[in-house]
Amino acid sequence: MVRHILEVISCKRRVLLRLAAAIEWLKRTRFKCLLVMTLLCLGLRENYPFSNFPMFSSFNGHTYLLYLTDAQGTAVSSARLGLQTSALKKIFDTQRRAELKKTSGPWKARGALVEHMAGEALLRYIDRQGSVQPQIRNLLHGLRVQQLTIRLEGHALVFETRTIATHE
Repeated sequence: MVRHILEVISCKRRVLLRLAAAIEWLKRTRFKCLLVMTLLCLGLRENYPFSNFPMFSSFNGHTYLLYLTDAQGTAVSSARLGLQTSALKKIFDTQRRAELKKTSGPWKARGALVEHMAGEALLRYIDRQGSVQPQIRNLLHGLRVQQLTIRLEGHALVFETRTIATHE
């Protein structure tokens, strides 16, 4: 019985020594963060952000982007208006989702109307920026929100541009 107790203590002591050696090695290594993240990923498995789920396993057949033009159709840099291009799309998408919740009917019937309303909301947002920053005010008259839709048809890309809203 005593011999068994001594073996258990000896075994625990070896485990503790190995653990201490591993901790000491971890203190010396340059890849601490990488090792910790790897262990978390292995332990937590399918919990965001430690998931191995392929986020971009497939792509839509279409996408779109927004840009601004002046009354003559020349592109206007969103940076001149104090915005980033990604912010334009985020504001537009937020307004479009809000308008979609308010309106009913099939998508085809309400799609263009909802996008027009979201475009006008985007222009109102830019207009409010202009009231804060006077240098923007002279850029606003005739400002247009343009939507460039990119679709894959067969093996060719199809580009369509349309005006969503115009600042009066």
